[in-house]
Amino acid sequence: MRIFSVLLFVFLLSSATTFAQRDLIEWNDTLQLSVEDYKGAITSKDTSQHISSSCGLYCIPQITGDTASVTIIAYFDRNKSWAKRKRVTPLLLQHELGHFDLTEIFARKMKKRILAMKTKKSTFIKDVQKVYEKTWEDLQKQNAAYDRATDFSNVEFAQRTWQNYIKENLVHYHMYSSQTIRFPIRD
Repeated sequence: MRIFSVLLFVFLLSSATTFAQRDLIEWNDTLQLSVEDYKGAITSKDTSQHISSSCGLYCIPQITGDTASVTIIAYFDRNKSWAKRKRVTPLLLQHELGHFDLTEIFARKMKKRILAMKTKKSTFIKDVQKVYEKTWEDLQKQNAAYDRATDFSNVEFAQRTWQNYIKENLVHYHMYSSQTIRFPIRD
């Protein structure tokens, strides 16, 4: 019922290899996770908690010549996510998947923020990291608001309202859905 997230700011990384090695699932709009994707060991002693999702953002900034690129990937970590399978209702699973969708929304917001920032080669990495940290902080606040408003899926009307909000934001930020953004950069 609570989400644990991972903050990863990576400079050089073979994302495909790392994702396969770590059993991470990249967000995509056709993906339907199931309770079987929750492979981690149960870490909570709270008997009322039946599921925990671990989602995060990979951020890979690079400069090649006069072109800057930033790859941002929202992911779900199967090995850090856990579920008491017999206790997870469809609504509760849908709630947890909302956290994964929120992570993707904030990946898109981060791309928008990076494209709007003024930067140069000498400060690019530091500037991207600042945007990343601010975006991460905003995502954590949004996740907490989501859990509070829906009482971890127990308030069905609020859950449906948030699901609509999430869908609308995925559409609203669709133009930032490509994993990698590129733009000219100078010093």
